[in-house]
Amino acid sequence: MTATKYFYKGQNTDLVVFVESPELAEQYLKDPSIGKLTEAVGVFKIFANQQGEGAEGELGEASKAQVENEFGKGVKIEQAIARILQEGSANASADVTKD
Repeated sequence: MTATKYFYKGQNTDLVVFVESPELAEQYLKDPSIGKLTEAVGVFKIFANQQGEGAEGELGEASKAQVENEFGKGVKIEQAIARILQEGSANASADVTKD
């Protein structure tokens, strides 16, 4: 499966979200609803580079603290993902294997 990486340049930590397809992400951005977000993203996980900067290198799941530092305390994962899609940029596609 090929997923598209959305990159968000954060103040403290750069964050990455993988979307199923750029088309689904575009559909979501035109009509933001949770159903379309679920279709576009597939897996509700936010990733960060181990060094905290950039979209390349070894990505691990971002901690709740990293996400809250960027988007505010108590932010829901879907809200953070929506902001990454809205304010981030589509990066190169990446080969992603689902476990």
